[in-house]
Amino acid sequence: MNPHDFMTLHAAKAVEYLIAVSYLLLFIPFWRFVNRATVAVPAHAWAAQGARDTSNLFAVPDGRFFHPGHAWLRVDGPDVVTVGVDDFARRLVGTPSAIVLPEVGAAVTQGAPAWSVVADGRQVAMLSPVDGTVVAVNERARRDPELAHNQPYEAGWLLKVQSSRLAANLKQLISGQAARRWMEDLTGQLQAEFTPALGHVAQDGGTVLDGLARAIDPDGWDEIARRFFLTDGGGDHA
Repeated sequence: MNPHDFMTLHAAKAVEYLIAVSYLLLFIPFWRFVNRATVAVPAHAWAAQGARDTSNLFAVPDGRFFHPGHAWLRVDGPDVVTVGVDDFARRLVGTPSAIVLPEVGAAVTQGAPAWSVVADGRQVAMLSPVDGTVVAVNERARRDPELAHNQPYEAGWLLKVQSSRLAANLKQLISGQAARRWMEDLTGQLQAEFTPALGHVAQDGGTVLDGLARAIDPDGWDEIARRFFLTDGGGDHA
């Protein structure tokens, strides 16, 4: 090999090396840009938040037992409980225009309709988490439905029920970590079925907007609510 050929070979190798390095230097910012753009897609904003921490989307306080139809129960005494709607239910429906409550003395049955929420002129029944007799109703919540919406676990309670079957009823309810896992599973179900729509109804940081069902389907939101509240005619839900 003469000196001229040797120099030509090394020059070609040097050019190839410079091309490879330039490609890597250009690829790194391009890769970062592509990934940043993917994260910013609005239709996936809510789902991305849910993947990070679904437990914070819907409140599940301690000291409450939950029925799968989204009513909660708090034990106040040996046979007396307080009942209301959970955070998932109130966010699904949004602020109701009315809450139709049973009268004092009425009998309620675990897994059977006990009260209704009304919004946009449509009424959706919800299931009682307990068997017993209504001994008090929250007249403030009846007069001002926003109370049940804004403070669902405290001042917005709906009924007080006296039950002779409390121990048996509690075995059919969910509490503690099991309730949190259940709520996370529901969040995942919403993500899987409604992610394209959810992208348009999430606030910054992934907070779920009130009236989620109406935002997903303005015409059929009540059917979505009945499905999650188990009052869609699917049978006994106790």
